[in-house]
Amino acid sequence: MGHPVTEGYFVKYRGCVWAVKGCRHPEGFAVAVPRKCGEVKVKKLSDSIALVRLKFPELIRYDPIIGYEVPMVPLRDAEVLDPFEAEVNDPLAREFMGLLKGKVGVTGSLLYDSRHNDMDFLSFDESHYLALRKLRESGITGPLTEAREEEAEALTVDCFKKLKAIRVLEGTFRGTPYTFKIVKCVDEAPVLRTSTVEGTFKITGLVKPYSLPVIYAAEGPLKGFLKSYRIRFTELPEGLELRVKARAFVRENGFIEVNLDTAERVECAQKT
Repeated sequence: MGHPVTEGYFVKYRGCVWAVKGCRHPEGFAVAVPRKCGEVKVKKLSDSIALVRLKFPELIRYDPIIGYEVPMVPLRDAEVLDPFEAEVNDPLAREFMGLLKGKVGVTGSLLYDSRHNDMDFLSFDESHYLALRKLRESGITGPLTEAREEEAEALTVDCFKKLKAIRVLEGTFRGTPYTFKIVKCVDEAPVLRTSTVEGTFKITGLVKPYSLPVIYAAEGPLKGFLKSYRIRFTELPEGLELRVKARAFVRENGFIEVNLDTAERVECAQKT
């Protein structure tokens, strides 16, 4: 394995394929959620967590840096699926990867399933964002303009659709949808305390807007940062206002963040 497990990797464990989530993984474990069990796919994060609590409750543990309970899969009992060591048989995926310089891996169903309707890619190289921007500007890729209600989760469908359409990390290539994750981990201090916040946040600074985790300076019920590991919250524009009900974390180094990934609600408060 060429890289420690991180966002974009998958593992096979006890009859399920699990998606590795985030950058924080205690020694010997992968923080992960089930994506496919047998022939059943689990798309919503909330459904994945509910499945773990029902079928694998012994995996759930508190992590002081993540700041809440998460499923931890023991790597000694799992098979790691490395996106950068996978054999890519799909000709369209190979063509897309050939448009980008540097190291690109495949993730999602391209990595763990022979059947797929879209293409998911993984990179640790932030320069790939500029390459994706050029592909969009030249018309080689197009925007995603459709959104299903079951995809939106905490977001309203209208907000989800508008934000999806402006991203280059998601789009279409020769009519096939693609998602491109760029992961660049950051150092994090342990969580000191948490609280629930609700209100309208305005993005005032694009600290890290396209590599995961994305981080935005924001002002609202508190002054701090919005943070997410999900593609749906990448490339948010400065000035965007979001109505949010979520958990806020104060870290030992004074960093204050609002976690959009586990938010109860995220809505666009203005036109995007």
